[in-house]
Amino acid sequence: MLLSVNVSASEGTLTAELKLKPNICILPEAESQCKTTIVAEWKAKNNKAFSVCLIRKSDEKSIACWQDAAFGRIEFNDDIAQSTQFELRDGNNQLLGSDMFQVINEQKKYLRSRRNPWSFF
Repeated sequence: MLLSVNVSASEGTLTAELKLKPNICILPEAESQCKTTIVAEWKAKNNKAFSVCLIRKSDEKSIACWQDAAFGRIEFNDDIAQSTQFELRDGNNQLLGSDMFQVINEQKKYLRSRRNPWSFF
């Protein structure tokens, strides 16, 4: 009996846990971007100190960096138009943790009023 196993980078192999609060935004139909204050908190799983940076993956923009820390917290304002992945990376660009900020577009469904075929008015 053979067992095939797919191995990929998952939450089990990451050495830090990153959490975004809030991690979701419901974008009103009239708006094009979520303007929100995000709190990012991270903690090393084994309390080992790291030198890391919080990065917005879509444009590789560095939000904040910590030197020789086992945990960190940052509060920042951001304008986000679509769901965005945030990552915690060390100096060797190794992924230590990640979390997704989801943007959900609120779309109203317009229903056409139906008229009876025998009604003229």
